[in-house]
Amino acid sequence: MFVKKKLNRQPKPYIMKKLILLPLLTLVFSLTSYANNTEEIATATNATTISTQEFVTSTALINTYYTLYLNLYNGDTQQAETIFYFEENLTLGLDPGYDAGAYDQEMALSSRLVQQDQGINFAINAMSIESAYNVITPLVVYQNIGESFRIAITNNTLPEDVNVYLEDTQLNTFTNLHEEDFELTPQVDLRGAGRFQIHFTTEILGGEVLNTNNVFDTDTVSVFKANNQDFITITGIAATANTTTASLYNMLGMSVRTKTLHNPSQTQSISTQGLAKGVYVVQLKAGNAMFSKKVLVQ
Repeated sequence: MFVKKKLNRQPKPYIMKKLILLPLLTLVFSLTSYANNTEEIATATNATTISTQEFVTSTALINTYYTLYLNLYNGDTQQAETIFYFEENLTLGLDPGYDAGAYDQEMALSSRLVQQDQGINFAINAMSIESAYNVITPLVVYQNIGESFRIAITNNTLPEDVNVYLEDTQLNTFTNLHEEDFELTPQVDLRGAGRFQIHFTTEILGGEVLNTNNVFDTDTVSVFKANNQDFITITGIAATANTTTASLYNMLGMSVRTKTLHNPSQTQSISTQGLAKGVYVVQLKAGNAMFSKKVLVQ
């Protein structure tokens, strides 16, 4: 059951109820698929295409709302910004006057609606206040092969107990964006939704863990590499684990090592001999349970 918490926060800036309109251009025909009612279509299309830079002020103070701003950078250059907005009486679908479709449908960073997704990329994704505590939102990324990028939080008014994780479904990693930026050099062109998701949750995902049957207990599992060793050490896997596979990925998403752990409850290791210096992801799998951890090879 959702329990709203009374928060001690500084007064928030004004948020406008009516979004500044831009020319609709080719986005209009796509938005018409959201509703059969022509009046609803007209309302949605007249308030849904803006730049995030225009989501600024209002004439009325909203007492309860949260915002999260994400930015994508190539080096130090900001390429795009997307906003998540939470307020009472909103939905996970299209909320005319709040949700805003991206004026450039191939902008570097945007998101999709959780419900009623019709393939439209949104610069502002408005949702119910309750969903700030437990929702998964598809993230849309457009980046070229071999071009390093990072995604970072630049503004955040969420409650302190809400964690924000970026999931990479290909590398099976969860990055806590409150603690670090997400960084990647893609080995293929990234074109749209599917690979990345944003998790808003009060739970701790174990610093990159999906766990079932308590196979990977974040209090006991340890994955690390000592500076003076040429291998990665793995300890603390539950004795209930049957066949466990350990895979090592570079930041291009390429598998560089794979090893079956026959006695996973005992201390295990993965060789790093011959690997280039850099950050790698160790992924452990046992049935439906999965654990991922970044390590630095020096």
